[in-house]
Amino acid sequence: MRQEIIRKTIHLSVSAFVPLAYLFLNIPKLWMVLLLGIASIAIVIIDLGRTHYKWLSKTFEILFNGMLRSHELAGKLTGASYVFIGSFISVVIFPKEIAILVLLFTAFGDTAAALYGRKFGKFRIWNKTLEGSIVGLIACFIIASFFPQIPNIVKFSGAFAAMFIELLPIKIDDNLRIPLFAGFVMYGLSILFI
Repeated sequence: MRQEIIRKTIHLSVSAFVPLAYLFLNIPKLWMVLLLGIASIAIVIIDLGRTHYKWLSKTFEILFNGMLRSHELAGKLTGASYVFIGSFISVVIFPKEIAILVLLFTAFGDTAAALYGRKFGKFRIWNKTLEGSIVGLIACFIIASFFPQIPNIVKFSGAFAAMFIELLPIKIDDNLRIPLFAGFVMYGLSILFI
């Protein structure tokens, strides 16, 4: 559990930084796209490089070995790569408020669901827990409440969509599927209700 807490603390710090910077530093969309594009490419190159270069693999082992999932150890992309790819795509596709909110759902909702579910979860649904999903949904609702400019039907449907897609046993990383699925739900609803 200790390694999972460290992993999720890093996940929360990195994945919350992007939308919070976009929100509070008032970075123009074009600059945010450029920064995230460059960061995504750099992180994916490092991530792929660890499977080809022994010195990079050793560095990864020293820094992150206890935190990497089995598929990541086997050479697949790490969650960090998907955080940046998901952030990049979300900022490119969605209006600023929706991009920020779905990235915060990913940061806080996914983290809350994983930590609570691992510690207290009893009712398993696929490889997740009902309790974790409920706590993740509550976290998303709390985050959504800080965005009064987005209609309730849009932001709370986005919260439901984020935790629904997080719960499903789909072989696409959560850091990619949560912001994209929730973002498309919110964007579609915003067209209808705004």
